[in-house]
Amino acid sequence: MSRLSDGGMIDREITLNFTFDGQPMVGHPGDTIASALLANGQHLVARSIKYHRPRGIMSAGLEEPSALVTVRDETGSTPNLKVTEVSLRDGLEVSSQNNWPSLTYDRGATLALGGKSLSAGFYYKTFKWPRKAWQTTYAPIIRKAAGHGEVDATPDTALYDKRRKACDVLVIGSGATGLSAAITAAQSGATTIILEQDSILGGTLLSSDATIAEQTATHWAEDAADALVSLSNVTVMTSTLAFGQYDHGLVQAVELQAAGSAARSILWKIRARKIILAAGAIERPIVFPGNDRPGIMLAGALQTYVRRFAVVPGKRAVVAVAEPNARADTIRALEHAGVEIAACLNAGDQILSTQGRLRVSGLTWRNTQGHQQKVTCDLVAMSAGWMPTAHLCAQMGQPLEFDANTQSLLPPQTDGPLRPVGGARGVLNLRDCIADGKIAAHQVLAELQMHKHLSLTPPAPTATPPQGFGSGKGKAFVDFQNDVTRDDIALAQREGYTDIELTKRYTTLGMGTDQGKTSWTNGILEIAALTGEDPAKIGHTTYRPAYSPVSLGALIGTEVGEQMLPTRRTPFHAGFEKLGCVYQTSGDWLYSRYFPKAGETMEQAITRECHAVRRGLGCVDMSTLGKIDVKGPDALEFLSRLYCNNFAKIKVGRLRYALMLREDGYVFDDGTIARLSDTHFVVTATTANAGSVWRHMRKSAQLDWPELDVVLTSVSDHWASLAIAGPHARNLLTALNPDFDVSPAAFPFASVREGHFGGLPVRVFSVSFSGELSYEINVPAGFADTLLSRVIAGGEQWDITPYGLETLDVLRIEKGHLSIGTEVDGRRTPADLGLGGMVSHTKDFVGRALLQRKALQKDNRAQLVGLESKDGATPIPIAAHLSTTPLDNGGPMRTCGYLTAAIHSPTLDHPIALAFLEDGQNRMGEVLWAHSPIAGKSVQVRVTAPCAYDPKGERLNA
Repeated sequence: MSRLSDGGMIDREITLNFTFDGQPMVGHPGDTIASALLANGQHLVARSIKYHRPRGIMSAGLEEPSALVTVRDETGSTPNLKVTEVSLRDGLEVSSQNNWPSLTYDRGATLALGGKSLSAGFYYKTFKWPRKAWQTTYAPIIRKAAGHGEVDATPDTALYDKRRKACDVLVIGSGATGLSAAITAAQSGATTIILEQDSILGGTLLSSDATIAEQTATHWAEDAADALVSLSNVTVMTSTLAFGQYDHGLVQAVELQAAGSAARSILWKIRARKIILAAGAIERPIVFPGNDRPGIMLAGALQTYVRRFAVVPGKRAVVAVAEPNARADTIRALEHAGVEIAACLNAGDQILSTQGRLRVSGLTWRNTQGHQQKVTCDLVAMSAGWMPTAHLCAQMGQPLEFDANTQSLLPPQTDGPLRPVGGARGVLNLRDCIADGKIAAHQVLAELQMHKHLSLTPPAPTATPPQGFGSGKGKAFVDFQNDVTRDDIALAQREGYTDIELTKRYTTLGMGTDQGKTSWTNGILEIAALTGEDPAKIGHTTYRPAYSPVSLGALIGTEVGEQMLPTRRTPFHAGFEKLGCVYQTSGDWLYSRYFPKAGETMEQAITRECHAVRRGLGCVDMSTLGKIDVKGPDALEFLSRLYCNNFAKIKVGRLRYALMLREDGYVFDDGTIARLSDTHFVVTATTANAGSVWRHMRKSAQLDWPELDVVLTSVSDHWASLAIAGPHARNLLTALNPDFDVSPAAFPFASVREGHFGGLPVRVFSVSFSGELSYEINVPAGFADTLLSRVIAGGEQWDITPYGLETLDVLRIEKGHLSIGTEVDGRRTPADLGLGGMVSHTKDFVGRALLQRKALQKDNRAQLVGLESKDGATPIPIAAHLSTTPLDNGGPMRTCGYLTAAIHSPTLDHPIALAFLEDGQNRMGEVLWAHSPIAGKSVQVRVTAPCAYDPKGERLNA
């Protein structure tokens, strides 16, 4: 074990067992996977994404670019986790990624022999010829080689939660600055939340040997944490990553729960009046040849592993740290761990190369006197300076500004709720950080009028040493995660990709899961050195949430499976269940699909149900339709503006089929408008668009036409609707004992009546989606069981058959009726659907202006038609595309249309289909080909009218 005999913040009394690539290893509570691997002497943990170079652990925090692994626990496996962010737990199975057959012997490492042929943009310049080889050869190879880990295809059984909080002051980060700010704000009475991504408060104080107020930094952090916990107006949230800042003081954070908790994580939406960003700073690597070998790590990370985790990361070290105080601190940490210091490089020295296959074994440099030197080592501690962790500032669109004094991107001062402090704005001195936290807290409290304004001057950002380290020639990595080298950046500049956004995309600089945390500043400096441009003018690319990867499970929360949307059941659900119904989901609804008898297949059941409706009597649940009450003196005018057809002369007791357009002139929804009195209408909307139509109508009434005196009420859930359809529908309606006349003359098609069935309150609509004589009987939802039992009992003499959504779809296809999502797909005008004659030319309505666009008035637009097999027997493949010629092997073929529905009609006993065909209404009788590459079929079809059954509508009035 590479572990110190004492010290550190680990519990040596408890041993945790885990494996790495199947090899058993041990650690202790308080370890991360990274510290445990190093303690077990495991420095090689990954292979790089492009060249498959050996990679080790470079950092100790979320900035880790290289050491990505797959972690398996009792809930499954998660890929691409940084070993530095995962707390060690007993039983974890940790696996390396992106290698084959093993981490040590990875055949992918031969890609490094490709040299300049695999430089930036090589994939844009290669794999062009032969053309067909992309799909058959290149793409499969690239997809197999790309990426890091593999997603676990098994269901995630873990639970995730979502919650909300609000506070006066939110402090993000718990280092010296964050603790100082939180204590100051809390002691002044502000409700305060402090977030810390780590499992304990303290930040870099936990790895510092400095003293604060005659205490060690660690003890000072512990006392500050205890003080915060003791205050009732403070919420301390550890293991919580603030990953995004949004408008009006909203911060999203994900809190990881301890093992054994009910949920794996909680997504927090925290609304704060003021936000203090005390996220610290990220150490900047040095760019030199061979800087990516295992055993080369950031100096600050080395101090963390030694002091916090009591790990001895090597035996013989080279120190290459630019800042003198940081260099001295690193040397003290190495000496404390008993590591021999082989060499200590000075600013201005030129690092020429490193040696070693699976771990660094030597380093060669040239000193300022020009003498070349070489030493053996197994550890290199490097640091070129520090970069503010100001990503959350930039997420709101405020660009960071490059500062020559600190050689980093600093956040600007803004009037927004977020205030960066301490390392997050370039202040690095410990005492300055503590002071900056206090000053920031006083300032935000004064802005909240909870404290008087104090004239306090915040400390200035800490300057970076004027001279860093030089570099020799060779593969020097700027972005470790994406294998982006200095030469790649130079190539991008030579080839004209000089804008920072283009450089990013051409080279993939900063595009990994670390979002360039360790690479962006170096990338800007490299571009500046190559082009001579001022780094301040180069800028940076867009910073977006999440600051560090967040699992989809955490973002989604409990809204998965049946919890994603409430499962809605119609009032007839229980009754239909007793009748043997098989259900399916339709939108939010659990809808009756079909009613099989013993031994029947679904196809046989559908055929039987269709024949029952066409020849006798059937009943179907229509409760899912949207139903909206429209009342008021201006109700007719309101509806006239919303729907494109004329119904100003509609009489009380009658209804009209109506078409609603979007503002762009395309069909939005169809339904019916029934007039119950001069000022009272009932509008129906399709099941799929019921919610959307309701919202559209409310918006129109409240915002577009507030001058209209109209009252809208959604009554969709108030009424249960059962349709009876078939030649015997009127006979059954009469048998239900209505207190109103149901004769053809008194109750014709497209009418509505209100009354009672033997004391049962009803509202009956004479409408049909099946094409048969049909009545939709509406009753208050509480009377649904009573209505169903009466209908089933009363219809026995006509052998009434309940039917479901499958049969309803077959019946409407035979009649050429429209369905939302297939024929009404958001791209169709009324004329496309054969309903152009419905559009009024005498009134204004929503969508009228844009419906007049030339493109929407062309005669050769795709129009709804029917199809039948040319031979009358061959099935027409679902979702086929239409063409005038047979399919051949000559490459892409121009299509002239596509199918929206295809069935074998039980009524007509031959295949039929609905389709959109270019200039279809003028191509009746034409023979085309229906091609389905998926089904591997091509069928000749004849173009017909959409309505294949009872085109004159005679059966509606039987």
